[in-house]
Amino acid sequence: MNRYHEGLRLALLNPINPDHPIAERELALRLARSIGNMGWEARIVSRAGQVEAMDPDAVLCLHPQATAKLSSHPWLACYWNPSSLLDGASAVARANGTAAELSYDAYLVSGSILHAHLGSLMRDVRREPPVMPFHVSSPRSTLISNFGPHSRLFYVGSNWDGRRYPALLRTLSDAGILALYGTRERWSHLPDAYHGPLPFDGSSVINTAHQWGMGLCLHLPQHRVEGVPNMRVFELAAAGALILADRHPFIEEHFGDSVLYVDMEGGEEAIAAAILDQIAWARSHVRQAQEMAVTAQTIFNSSLCLESLLAPLPDILARLSSPPPSPVRRHVGVLLAGGEDLYGRLQQLAAQSSAVPNLSLTALVCQDAPLDLVQPAGVRVCRLGEAVGMEALLAALEGMDGLALLPDAIMWYPDHLKRLITMTKQGGATIAAALWPIPVESSGFPIDPAEELALALPDECCISDERWPAWVTLRAGGLYCIRDRLLGLTVEAHDWSSFMLQLPFALASSGPVDLQPVPSLAQVRLPSRSAGAVPLRPMRRVEYVVEAEAKPPRFAGISDLDAPLASSIPFLWKPSDFNRLPPIGAIWLYGAGQGGEIVLYGLPPEARARVVGFLDSSREGEHHRLPLRRVVDIKPGELATSTIIIAAQYVSEIIRTLRRNSIYPSHIFNAYPYISAIQEGGDY
Repeated sequence: MNRYHEGLRLALLNPINPDHPIAERELALRLARSIGNMGWEARIVSRAGQVEAMDPDAVLCLHPQATAKLSSHPWLACYWNPSSLLDGASAVARANGTAAELSYDAYLVSGSILHAHLGSLMRDVRREPPVMPFHVSSPRSTLISNFGPHSRLFYVGSNWDGRRYPALLRTLSDAGILALYGTRERWSHLPDAYHGPLPFDGSSVINTAHQWGMGLCLHLPQHRVEGVPNMRVFELAAAGALILADRHPFIEEHFGDSVLYVDMEGGEEAIAAAILDQIAWARSHVRQAQEMAVTAQTIFNSSLCLESLLAPLPDILARLSSPPPSPVRRHVGVLLAGGEDLYGRLQQLAAQSSAVPNLSLTALVCQDAPLDLVQPAGVRVCRLGEAVGMEALLAALEGMDGLALLPDAIMWYPDHLKRLITMTKQGGATIAAALWPIPVESSGFPIDPAEELALALPDECCISDERWPAWVTLRAGGLYCIRDRLLGLTVEAHDWSSFMLQLPFALASSGPVDLQPVPSLAQVRLPSRSAGAVPLRPMRRVEYVVEAEAKPPRFAGISDLDAPLASSIPFLWKPSDFNRLPPIGAIWLYGAGQGGEIVLYGLPPEARARVVGFLDSSREGEHHRLPLRRVVDIKPGELATSTIIIAAQYVSEIIRTLRRNSIYPSHIFNAYPYISAIQEGGDY
């Protein structure tokens, strides 16, 4: 019998502050409840130290892009965010997120498209980890359908996004059928529909949806394109509520005719009209609507609740614990030059040897190493001669398959060498990603404050001079190459420590070096600043994108319902793009939030002097000492001679609003690319 079927102990790792009211907190609480329902044990944690203290059978990480695997336990990634959502992040965040998510042992994946995306990443690192279907679901429920004449359309907003669907929700609010929940600051513009905040306790959202009897489930375009469902459909099904949803492929496949659907085309007003039509039908067919809610909950309880989705987990863990096929026998020489704690590094080699079958290790130590050096079991020690250079190294490596480097202050993960040997192609060399200590002062890039280590930056061009010695040491500690790759290579160094640090750069200048994105080593302390042998040159040339061919990563916010329309008008992305604005005529900024402010102060002085005010769909008054007016109040003749700069995230809806008038503005520009670039760069 599989030992994991009884008494399974799981750590639910939320790498984001577990008290922060976001989806990861809610999901952790729901998972803990479902795991308890199954007779297993769950503990919500946020630090690697808490994982070590619990010593669970496995770790489920709720946000695998935020942290890499950080203990020897089986780590499973909850892979349920559309991959395209990461595309809008900075290059550093994308590189670090990919490196982190690839370090896991198995994956709980939401949908076939995400599964295919993960498979493409794994092919690059030559891995085939176990995968099982999983979604951002809810615990099994016994709530009874409560749909009736009292029912309003329950909707709860996400705290991480802006004011999503402004025109759509206002129309529903004006119709008196919306029951809106979330933060007061976010929904203050819809006081007639707003019913207050809900605690992030794992159950209040579901219970409140049950109270109202029906609810609205809408997805970002990225969720629909990649077939990834969000939390709402599962919450509403658990609540026994009548579900009104967009035409999402997952919902149509699994829930079928038990859901009322709306098409997400034609803009927010058209969508709102379709929702009102569906509600009118439900109110005139109460019994049929109740039967639909019951059917949806039955489908949910039988195959889509968390208990059902977690059921295959013991088999996944059993597969991870099965011994892998015996690898080809390898003999690797590891250069341990200079530094401190030579015996500690020998112990690391012994751990690598015992963890990987058919791996033989020889430690290559300097001539001045202590004569009474204790030789650990499984590791042979070979003393290098007095001569320093490639000829002496190749002689020491005679009969071996490859070379690795282990500088002082570097800690290898248990499967470091196994990973590198697997990744390295015949005739090639590989360098692993790494972790290094967080500096006392800000490093200028995002890190996870819950951990003691942060992912290193991906490119040498991003490394400051102060951090360069650490980066060079990490490159050396993450290197593996086959012996033949060293033939004909020249490295000039006065001692073996300098040789070890310069070797990765010499290899990169002589041919390709694969970069292994999965972190498998860490730096336990920064190297000495007196390391004069550190080579201050990049491993490879930086290739710059030709600006004429470049395009913004996004033309609208992630909640925009029609990205192609948003990208169809001229855009403003870089400061030089403002030179394309017409030289004469009034300028209106459509957007009275932070975006409008960013554009106002980003305009050249001569263009800023022509700004006559801000536009909004519903608000009026004054903003930054300029008039704030509703677009419907602008005279057609005045609009026709003006330039409109869209300075908000809902670009397509604003375009539709402007085009509803009988006379269009003479020029419309999309400044969302400029706004997002300023925000991402931390310049605002």
